[in-house]
Order: sequence, then C-alpha cells, then structure tokens
Amino acid sequence: MRRVQDIASERQRLNDLIRSFFRSRGYAEVETPTLVASPDLAPNFTYFETTLVAPGEKPRQGALITSPEFSMKKLLGQGMEKIFTLARVFRNDEDLGGTPSTGSGQVHNPEFTMLEWYKQGADYHEMMDETEALVREACAAFSKPATSPLERGEPACRQAGMRGSAGAFRRLRVRDLLLDTAGVDLDTASAADLAEACDRLGLHRDAADTESDLFYRLFLAKAEPSIGTVPTFVYDYPLCQAALAAKTADGKYAQRVELYVDGVELANGFTELTDATEQRARFEAERAERVASGKSAFPVDEELLALLPSVRSPTYGNALGIDRLHMLCIGTKEIGDVLLFPASKLFKA
Repeated sequence: MRRVQDIASERQRLNDLIRSFFRSRGYAEVETPTLVASPDLAPNFTYFETTLVAPGEKPRQGALITSPEFSMKKLLGQGMEKIFTLARVFRNDEDLGGTPSTGSGQVHNPEFTMLEWYKQGADYHEMMDETEALVREACAAFSKPATSPLERGEPACRQAGMRGSAGAFRRLRVRDLLLDTAGVDLDTASAADLAEACDRLGLHRDAADTESDLFYRLFLAKAEPSIGTVPTFVYDYPLCQAALAAKTADGKYAQRVELYVDGVELANGFTELTDATEQRARFEAERAERVASGKSAFPVDEELLALLPSVRSPTYGNALGIDRLHMLCIGTKEIGDVLLFPASKLFKA
C-alpha cells in the first residue's frame, strides 16, 4: 500500500511541472464549469446526471462534464489564443479505480483529472511535438539514475526510451495499422467490409453495430495490441471517429490523434473543426444515436455553435489523462497507486 503522503507529493510535483511547462510557452490557465446543461453527446459516454434546483426557478437538468472541451472552445471563440486547464471530469459506467498495489492493470476511475490545452494557428502535427515534449519532461523529472531503480522497478518511461534524446515517438496512421493487423483498407472499406472483417477474424459483433462500433471492435482487438510499449502517436482516424475534428485535406480522414505509451492510451486530440454547420450535423447525428440506444440526450450546445466560427483555423486541442501520466512517471500499471480516493475505496460493495 502506497503512502498518501507520497501520492500527494508526486501529484503536486507533476501539477507544478505542467503549469510551468505551459506558462513558459505563453499559455493562460483557465477554469471551466463542472456542471453543464449541454454535455458532450458522444454515444459511448454515460453521464453522471443531476437536477439543478434554485429558489423560485423551474428545476433544470444537467450533467457533470466528461471533458472541459466545449467550455474551452467557447473561450477560444471569445478571443483567447493559448489556454490550458486541469479539470476534474466524470464518466459513469467505468471501472472503480482498482485497489492499490494489486497489479490488476486497472487504468480507469469514474472521476479523474484531465489536462486539456488549445492553441490557435497550429494543427495536430505541432500538437504531437508539444505533447511529446511535455511527456518527456514529466518522465525526466521523476526518473532516477539508471544505477538506482525505483523500489517498484524501472519507470515505464525509461523502458519506453523516453529519457534524454532517445528516439522520437513513433507516428503511425490508423489506415496502416488496420491494414497490417486486420487486412482492412480504410481507404475503400465500407461498414459491410468492416463487418465481414470482424466475422473473418472471429470477433463478436451485434446486428445493431454502427460503422463506428465495427471499427472499434477491429481496432481494439487487432490494431491496439500491436502498438506495444513504444511511445506512439496514432493519427488520421476514419470519419466515423471524427467527433469534433477537422477532416484531412483529401476529406477521407479526421485529423485526430491518440498517444499510446507503455500500451496505454494517454492522450487524444484534434485539429479542431471550426465549421459550425458541419459540427451541428455531427451533434445531431450523435444525439440521434444516443436516443436510439436509450441513452440520455441533452440539448445541443447552441452557444458553442455560435462561437465556433470565431475560432481560427487551424486550431488544435488535446486531452491528456493526468492520473495515467502520474502512473507512467512512477512506473505503475495500477491507477489506484496514484489516487488518494479511488472509487473502489469510496463505494465498497
């Protein structure tokens, strides 16, 4: 069992490093709301829902944020150029954070800390550069000399070759990964082709699966395990995974990127979509999918859509899990080792 003093001290060091990193690059730290009326409509999210009650007012439905993204983009639309935040975010229907030091490999907790940052006038290629610099700096700050391993073993960041100037993080296109591991060419594949590939590879699928569902079945079963432990940016996702990302120049893919380190997804970012008409269409499609699956469907965020055209193109945004970065820095695979209050401790069976 890790001492709470050590966990708290490590987290303070990490947060101080992050704030110093971004301030030295001209970013402003901002605060965003945790309770909102229009949360992210992504079909895979399950919210923590609540009712806002005020004297003399009609009760209003709301939810705890799954990400501060919408609020951050509203600030961009009002003229802020480079911003970051360390936000508490919430995702229901997740694992309960595991038990410290069990080696279970638990990397989820329903409440966690997310770093998000945005920069106008730059795209996802520059975002990858900046993300790599941040992760390297964080790992270097926690690494001990090679002759003095941590009591829990060598840090994952050293195993992954991130000390000093060891090779740059790999950058792999999703198309190449899926072609190599599943024999699927996303340049031409239809939803029917993805379904056929699932059947050919013996993967379970449901009759109601969308193109996005089928893609993820293939990606999680075949492509993701092939990434290994080497720090790797996986980029250019199919349009069914576009979310709030701009399209590539040829219109075939979304300028979305995820960072995997030591086999775990650490960050997820985009070159941001700034076309309000297209974003509205995507929101409405996501909302319809939520309704069809029986999930809560909050109103589309009209304020965000009104401000989106004022955001310059290109603009990038990235979301990085601080708890997972903390795990990486100290060399643990158990999220309970970096949380003072994992949900498994708060909500005992």
